[in-house]
Amino acid sequence: MKHKLITFIPVYNGEKWLPQTLESVARQTLRPDRVIVSDNRSTDRTEQFVKAFKGIPVEWQQNESNLGPGKNMNKAFAHAAETDFLHILHADDVLDPKFYETMIKAFEGCAGRGIGWCLDERIDENNQRLSISGSASGQVEVLSLDRFLGEKAEIGNQACSGTLLKTAGQPAPCEFPLEFPSVGDMLFYPRWGLTCEKIVRVHQPLLKYRWHGMNDSNTQARDLNALVCQEWDLMQIVEHLRGHGPGFVRTLKLRGLFGVRSGIKAKRFKERGNLAFSREIVRVTKDRIGWWLWFSAWLVVQTRDIVVYGILRRPKHPGNIFS
Repeated sequence: MKHKLITFIPVYNGEKWLPQTLESVARQTLRPDRVIVSDNRSTDRTEQFVKAFKGIPVEWQQNESNLGPGKNMNKAFAHAAETDFLHILHADDVLDPKFYETMIKAFEGCAGRGIGWCLDERIDENNQRLSISGSASGQVEVLSLDRFLGEKAEIGNQACSGTLLKTAGQPAPCEFPLEFPSVGDMLFYPRWGLTCEKIVRVHQPLLKYRWHGMNDSNTQARDLNALVCQEWDLMQIVEHLRGHGPGFVRTLKLRGLFGVRSGIKAKRFKERGNLAFSREIVRVTKDRIGWWLWFSAWLVVQTRDIVVYGILRRPKHPGNIFS
């Protein structure tokens, strides 16, 4: 039987927030036809909560062993040909009631594959708002492939739970690359986008993305290669997918963005007292962009922190090393 919309929720020890996630699916004005929870051998009460949930029918699937977050997420793509839309929802995030209704409507007129995403509101462990990922204008923006790839090369924000994949009943053209544990999604999206008839960004905050210090991207942050070096490698790979080499100005921009992103991480680890790791981030970044671009990026980071967290008084989550 072909389904219009399948929601796939990979989880490991999700008892603390998974109930809120499932409730947000049950409250949708357009409900998914099938909700699958793929459990990575949780040791808490995740199974108990899922099987007791009454808001919407939920299928419980448990892996024979803990596959790791990447392989568990990739199990979603076995269902791509069974549905028109596939949504991978993290077990700690919360959907706005109109997420599916709004996102599916954005694909009107699209017969083939597509990819779309919305703004996300960052929240903490206690559901308190931290920030929002853009200007909530309500605009539904259709992007050209080149524009989309250019933004992904810059590691432009796109939350996994805020992304809806239009499969059009076809097999998945790609999966999350396991060799990039921290930034694999930023390579997956461009690869999917290369096969798309429509790429769309909805400027509405239809997702609450939870920062709690134990996010998968944060727990992998002790690996210098995954945290910093692979990010630079990925920027080059995605830029190459555009089919034309970057000019001098574009190269400077990418190097500068990489410097700023690395500078934020270096500063956060320094604030935590991990000076050795902070110095390592600085060292590998300088090796890739040069000392003068690093110095410029460092000045941008300092100025940004003064404005964002000082003047504007945005809340800073102590577990977030990425902003």
